[in-house]
Amino acid sequence: MGVKTSDRRACLNLAIYGIFFAGFVLICTARISDAVTNPSDVTAINNLYISLGSPALPGWVGTGGDPCGERWQGIVCNVSEIQAIVLNGANLRGELGDNLGMFASIITIDLSNNHIGGSIPSNLPVTMQNLFLSDNNFTGSIPDSLSSLTLLKAMSLNENLLSGEIPDAFQALPGLINLDLSSNNLSGQLPSSFIDLASLTTLRLQDNQLSGTLDVLEDLPLRDLNIENNLFSGPIPDKLLAIPKFRNDGNPFNTSPAPLPAPTSPSPPTPSPPLPPTPPLSRAPPSPSSWRKHGKQADGPSSSDKSSSGGKNKRVVWISIAGVFLFVILALALVLLIPRCNRRRKEDSRIFKRHQVGENPRDNGSLVQSTNQNEKVPKETTQKPKEDHPKPWNMHMRNEPKMNPIPKRKQSLNGHGQSRYRFHGSSSSSTSTPTTSSSTPC
Repeated sequence: MGVKTSDRRACLNLAIYGIFFAGFVLICTARISDAVTNPSDVTAINNLYISLGSPALPGWVGTGGDPCGERWQGIVCNVSEIQAIVLNGANLRGELGDNLGMFASIITIDLSNNHIGGSIPSNLPVTMQNLFLSDNNFTGSIPDSLSSLTLLKAMSLNENLLSGEIPDAFQALPGLINLDLSSNNLSGQLPSSFIDLASLTTLRLQDNQLSGTLDVLEDLPLRDLNIENNLFSGPIPDKLLAIPKFRNDGNPFNTSPAPLPAPTSPSPPTPSPPLPPTPPLSRAPPSPSSWRKHGKQADGPSSSDKSSSGGKNKRVVWISIAGVFLFVILALALVLLIPRCNRRRKEDSRIFKRHQVGENPRDNGSLVQSTNQNEKVPKETTQKPKEDHPKPWNMHMRNEPKMNPIPKRKQSLNGHGQSRYRFHGSSSSSTSTPTTSSSTPC
């Protein structure tokens, strides 16, 4: 009986232990089933928390936890996957660690404006689209693993302590739009893979020690380019000068224009032929430039000779047209001026004749009287002497007491230089004078 009771107790104890073990298993299974976050993301976020020095961030733990279910600070999830970590200006220190590549589908990491140091990890998540690590204390060089971030659209590594050359790792980043590497200690030339950044619109490289030329940026669709305070040299491509926001102060650029490609010139010209014989005096001596042209034509006309000959032909045509135009103008001027000159000569000759007549008083008097008489009675010019003599006789007979003043009046009326009648002082003699005077012509 004692043996049976002991066996029963042992079986009962085993049953009790089994129940406790099953309950523990069920409890653990229930806790695991209640978790929302992807385990890979949980492991990556736990390692990041430890690398940052276990900062005082609400919800963050070094092991386990449920970032998406518990809504940790700065964590953005899509169902059970962490999509973004945004801790801008959270006074974080430490480093990033080497486990960022464990994030399954993270898109954005924004840890700017903190005090994080160390180097940028090389195993970055391949799903990364936005990486913002500006204004921290990162050192070392930019990792070559950037070439694996084929979905990258924006990256800001400015205001850090990065050094070395920019890696030639941008061949597989055609979707990169914004790139900021300013305020570091970067040196060397721009990588040739920059030419493959077909979507790049904003590039900021100011406050570094970069050198070389800007030829790799010439064909990019840039709208904002800042390369101030570097060591860039050479001419600035014309296409870059057309960028709306282009800042290039603080660089030893060559201000002279970019050299043009050398044109394909023909074979060197043969020695110029001897000087031509002296031309006649009426022609100007040929210039040395014309001798060079003749020498070049000996080898065959080039394109420049054809263009110059075409230009000369045009000049000759224009000169001939101008000459014909001037000749027509001169001919018209002569046709209009010759009649005027003839009229003027005729008027001058008439005026000259009038002056000659005015100088001879006798001719002038007779001319005036004859013209007046011709105007008054042009038909009675032959009978005028016969009518003139009786008039003074009748007047003398009527006015005998006034004998003396009559001759004076007649003399004043008919004065031609000498008196027409002569009176000897007596009445008898005065009566005989008309007979004598009638016989004499006027």
